[in-house]
Amino acid sequence: MNRSTPWNSIGLLALIFTATASTASAEEISFQRQVRGILSDKCFQCHGPDAGNRQAGLRLDEEAAAKAKLESGETAIVAGDPKHSALIDRITTDDADLKMPPADSNKSLTAAEVEILKQWVAEGANWGQHWSFVPVTRPAPPTVGPQDGVVNDIDRFVRARLPGKGLRPNSPADRVSLIRRVSLDLTGLPPTVAEVEDFVNDGSPNAYEKVVDRLLKSPHYGENSARYWLDGARYGDTHGLHLDNYREMWAYRDWVIDAYNSNKPFNVFTIEQLAGDLLDNPSDDQLVATGFNRCHVTTSEGGSIAEEVHVRNVVDRTVTTGTVFMGLTMDCTRCHDHKFDPLTMTDFYSLYAYFNSIDGKPLDGNKKDPAPVLKVLTDEQKQQLAKLDSTHQSAQTELKNYLASLNYEEPKTPSEPVREPPKELVWIDDAVPDGANAQGNSPWKFVKAPAPVYSGELSSTRSAEGLSQHFFDAATKPLTISDGASFFCYVYLDPKNPPKEIMLQWNDGDWSQRAYWGSNHIDWGTDKSVSRKRMGDLPKTGEWVRLDVPVAEVGFKAGDKVQGWAFTQFDGTVYWDKAGILSASSKPVLYDSFAFWDRDQKANEAKALPEKLRPIALKPAAERTPEETSQLKQHFLEFAFVTSHERVLALKEQAESAKNKAAGIRNAAPTTLVFREAPELKPAFILTRGEYDQQGDPVTRATPAVLPDIPKELPNNRLGLAKWLTSEEHPLMSRVTVNRIWQQFFGTGLVKTTEDFGSQGEQPTHPLLLDWLASEFRKPQVAGAAHDWDVKHLVKLIVMSATYRQTAQVLPNEYEVDPANRYLARGPRFRLDAEVLRDQALGVSGLLVPDVGGPSVKPPQPDGLWFAVGYSGSNTVRFKQDEGHNKVHRRTLYTFIKRTAPPPQMSTFDAPSRESCVVRRERTNSPLQALLMMNDPQYVECARALAQRAMTEIGSAPADRARFILRQCVLRSPTDAEVQALVTDYDHYLADFKQSPDAAKKLVAIGEVPPNAKLPVEELAAWTLVSNLVLNLDEVINK
Repeated sequence: MNRSTPWNSIGLLALIFTATASTASAEEISFQRQVRGILSDKCFQCHGPDAGNRQAGLRLDEEAAAKAKLESGETAIVAGDPKHSALIDRITTDDADLKMPPADSNKSLTAAEVEILKQWVAEGANWGQHWSFVPVTRPAPPTVGPQDGVVNDIDRFVRARLPGKGLRPNSPADRVSLIRRVSLDLTGLPPTVAEVEDFVNDGSPNAYEKVVDRLLKSPHYGENSARYWLDGARYGDTHGLHLDNYREMWAYRDWVIDAYNSNKPFNVFTIEQLAGDLLDNPSDDQLVATGFNRCHVTTSEGGSIAEEVHVRNVVDRTVTTGTVFMGLTMDCTRCHDHKFDPLTMTDFYSLYAYFNSIDGKPLDGNKKDPAPVLKVLTDEQKQQLAKLDSTHQSAQTELKNYLASLNYEEPKTPSEPVREPPKELVWIDDAVPDGANAQGNSPWKFVKAPAPVYSGELSSTRSAEGLSQHFFDAATKPLTISDGASFFCYVYLDPKNPPKEIMLQWNDGDWSQRAYWGSNHIDWGTDKSVSRKRMGDLPKTGEWVRLDVPVAEVGFKAGDKVQGWAFTQFDGTVYWDKAGILSASSKPVLYDSFAFWDRDQKANEAKALPEKLRPIALKPAAERTPEETSQLKQHFLEFAFVTSHERVLALKEQAESAKNKAAGIRNAAPTTLVFREAPELKPAFILTRGEYDQQGDPVTRATPAVLPDIPKELPNNRLGLAKWLTSEEHPLMSRVTVNRIWQQFFGTGLVKTTEDFGSQGEQPTHPLLLDWLASEFRKPQVAGAAHDWDVKHLVKLIVMSATYRQTAQVLPNEYEVDPANRYLARGPRFRLDAEVLRDQALGVSGLLVPDVGGPSVKPPQPDGLWFAVGYSGSNTVRFKQDEGHNKVHRRTLYTFIKRTAPPPQMSTFDAPSRESCVVRRERTNSPLQALLMMNDPQYVECARALAQRAMTEIGSAPADRARFILRQCVLRSPTDAEVQALVTDYDHYLADFKQSPDAAKKLVAIGEVPPNAKLPVEELAAWTLVSNLVLNLDEVINK
């Protein structure tokens, strides 16, 4: 062999599987189970899918490339011939310069791994596609002996593997442990003592199945299932960046709860979330579901570039879809081809293209409801709206029919209409309007007589040299402009010191409308426009003069709202008084004669008529067509005819009232973010290094090349993508989903790396069981399923299995063989999640509010956590806890999640911040967790409430109360020794509190619900500490 060939500098890979190191033996080597992991972990980084990083032209992730002759003339793998395989030569050489992996890779092969590769090549180097990309087929369950206590096929797959590991299955758990386990796993809540006793005393053969069925029907099942999904969906109550303002989206969370409770088929669950808006005539619920695509963090930080934020948003949707539905680390292909999996940048941006076109802006505007959004209505509100819409339509129809029935004839002696005079609305007199912010280059100055005063007791005055002004804005009740209205005010110019110019200015959002009198010294706005309109010469000095400014002269139109007024002068002394608006009467002018009405419209240049009728009204009557005359007369009959006025007005008021009530319901309804496809698709490109402004080749929508194509009969959009994911040909989604569900019950998935089913992920411990579960989930064959993709059916199979029902006890020798219980010889046991710990404490204390759904709530947390990370302009900069039992004692699922400062009751126990997709929580144990459970106000309040239960529901004997507290928490019957230990503690606590009664009062006062005033404070405090101790027992915080 020529040892100076180019691949002596190759650094053989880093990371994807760590193969199980087993010594080669006579048993044939499995490429999938034993070889691929070694190659992936030790070789792919330099000889894998990433062409940009590939060394010496050698590729070991594909069979043809690995067995092809290299430019050097060598062949890495010669099937059946280790001696002539360069791969074997390089991993066995003693020459440090040639040995693979090279020393600088920080990788090395164990002796067992070398033997595996040698034996594999000698046996013919059989190859195979990565296991998770192979289509799912339903394996036959293995045969096991009758002594193995099999309940269903899950047990057959599990128990067939135990003998090879030197393990035996545990015996079934006792009934108390079992009902506690399954209740916590299915509902996230412990059973009551009564439920435990019912199960323990139920002698029927299906007693356990009845418990499971009851729990699956509980509304709390959907709540508990939803929390796992919301981790992956990255649901939160704030935007997550910069101001991290409130985002209203809890309707999506409630949709997920309802989907699990109603047992929505998981393929439908998937389709509606990814593409509910693309379904035919989608319902509101299906639109709410698309919130899955909007849960990512967003921003509106100053200086943000819209396209950069858009790319970041779409990348998040793409990566989340890849993780949740396919278990692929798609983010690795955003900047370069994947180093370990057969995924390219083209794959990434082709998938990205499905999520690239949203009918909304990328920046959230710091609003709770950045478009596209949906108003979320309850069933009751929908019924109310249907009734109101019907009333509105009926009134309009009746009005139309009534007007059509009128048979108008011109009266022989018509009457002139009676006109009400215009009305003044005085806005400023003796003070600025309510709520107004009075300002000026010097403070407002009000004076009394004998100074000039026109109305009331005061006028405002100002003396100036040059330009001076006083003004206000932000009036609580603005002036509403109507057609033909005029502003008015009264002014008095000092004859001894007259100004050169006076100006009035109004604010309807800005100060761009001005009127002035006198010379043109104030250069604001543009002269001879509405921003600087000359109204005439200065008024006469030494007397009050009324100034009138028609609103149209300064650019206002009907409906505008004025919330500020400015009084400006150049030089001199000026007094101002009584200002407001003069509006025509709101009462219409009514006629009994169409001819008189027609005459008056012409005289007024038809200004009051709709634009389309003005040319008709201005024509001589003789020149109008019959159709034109009819249009004009219909308008007259509806709006100006005295005979029809009352009836028309009543019907219009009825229609308007219904319309306004309906609008009120819609306006008050909460919103939720949804996904809606943009009218025009946004082009997608490969982005060099993932940078938003480095567009490379354009790409079209397509699925990763390593996976099956989207069937031609499906549309190539998000709907087609969702249906492709749930198709029988897709190898990943069913596997990934059942693995995640398995993880919920056993703490670890059959594939530990729930988020990574690629080469760097861990191989399944029970590959046949994984495929059997995936097949059964997709197309059930076991009796009991309601439909395909039946989540409750899958869950029931798992919890009904003997594998799940085993005792969690473990012997030392078994623990040494399988410390993490990956081979499932015993039942699951691990620390409860953050939500379950708090909900359990609320449940056993009697404080839990069991209401399902609704806006998020803010139970107490340490002060200052939000402020420490908040911006002053944020509406979540300061935390303010909710008040009232019905809010602060809701399930933890409903706790408000501020992403930049998540609730410490959750984050301390490893709950994710929801800033990104998480499908596998870490599980840590730390002193901080114990400190929280002992000292957090809500856990202390739960302890006090449990103590109150013991003191009010049980007799006065300390032993009875101690037994009650223990029983509520551990559910089994406590031993006498345990009870006596608690009584001893109680006696010590009581003695201390009798010495320090103030400390007792302070302790029992903690919480939202006041303590029972009838109970002795020192005793209640002592039992509170006992309850606090019990809530912290290992037996309580673990399942």
